[in-house]
Amino acid sequence: MRLKVNTSTAIVVKSSWANSCAIQFFLRRAHNGSRAADQGHVIFARVLDDSDIRGLWIELNKKEHDADPAVEQPALMIPWAEVLAVVVGDDFASTIVEGKKRGISQTTI
Repeated sequence: MRLKVNTSTAIVVKSSWANSCAIQFFLRRAHNGSRAADQGHVIFARVLDDSDIRGLWIELNKKEHDADPAVEQPALMIPWAEVLAVVVGDDFASTIVEGKKRGISQTTI
C-alpha cells in the first residue's frame, strides 16, 4: 500500500532509535518525555514520501510552521529498519490521550 502525501499516521519505531540523542535533537520539541519499558515509540506525523527505499519521510515542526509560515519545516527520514508499524488514520487525538495515560512513549509532530 502506498501512502499519500500528508497522510496522518502513527509510526511505531524502535525505542532505541527514537531515544538516541541525535534523533531526540530533532524530535525533542514534540516528545512527551515518557520512556516506556518496551521496544516501541510512537511518532504521530504526516507522511511526505514513502517511496524512498531507505526510509519513510515525515514532516517536522508542523505546529510551529502552521503558526508562523516563516518557521522552517524540515523533513525527517525514518530508516525502514527502525519502523515496526505504520497506522493510517484521520484523527489520533483519543489515541494520543490514551497513550499518555498508559505511559506509552510518543511524539506528536
